[in-house]
Amino acid sequence: MPTQAEVPGIVAEVRRRLAEASKQGVHLQVVKDKLEDEWLYVVVAPSQPGGRALDHAETMSKIEREMRRQGTDHLLLVPTLED
Repeated sequence: MPTQAEVPGIVAEVRRRLAEASKQGVHLQVVKDKLEDEWLYVVVAPSQPGGRALDHAETMSKIEREMRRQGTDHLLLVPTLED
């Protein structure tokens, strides 16, 4: 379970991984984060128009899995569309 003190580092790591994904053509950005009920929810939206929803979902799922393997539990990347 992430603590409030760990949130900035975890979110920074998610941002770093999303930046890496943008080099592969999947353009996503962190919109906000929220620590609630032992879970860290990181809301992610497209940073450019276009892109396939399937690619976005696969990228977010991959980041979650990799970070869990590295010890970051209770992390969910939540997709959204910006207004």
